Amino acid sequence: MKETDLIIEVMGKGNVISPFTARECTQTLTPISQGILRRTINGSLVCVSHKGHRKFQSTIGCKDKAPPAFDGLWVGDVLKVRCIQQMTQCVPQGLEKIQLEREALSLCLYESSKKVWPIERREELWIFLPPNFPGGFITYHPCLMMIVKNYHLETDEWGLTVGWKLELEEV
Repeated sequence: MKETDLIIEVMGKGNVISPFTARECTQTLTPISQGILRRTINGSLVCVSHKGHRKFQSTIGCKDKAPPAFDGLWVGDVLKVRCIQQMTQCVPQGLEKIQLEREALSLCLYESSKKVWPIERREELWIFLPPNFPGGFITYHPCLMMIVKNYHLETDEWGLTVGWKLELEEV
């Protein structure tokens, strides 16, 4: 059994998650605030953001026995993060394929009764659905390119734990 599904890869340097550094991690994914809601002249609230600017910020934290390989990691470094936080997307009935917004890992397609369906094939962000799929949901772990905003390490010497928190923003 793996300690975690989390993979944090420094571009060109490899994974920073070494053994005993990431059991029972937590992760948040939060949309970046863009000041995107505005009132029209009639008082209706509308969204005026550009779809391409919809990005996430993330905080990943953990307490374990050893620190991750953060030596040489600095603010502004680009990471490829295979998230532990899942995303879920509705899949309407009658579609042949559906496009995801982010690169996906660990896909699971299921209908409302929780019956799991096989995924016919994938091509980049396109997921081809089985014939007669009655509609339901697809869940996946997103893989995001992110920049380091900040991180910190802490050690409880007598408690024999090392804690860490990594703050990221999607590129």
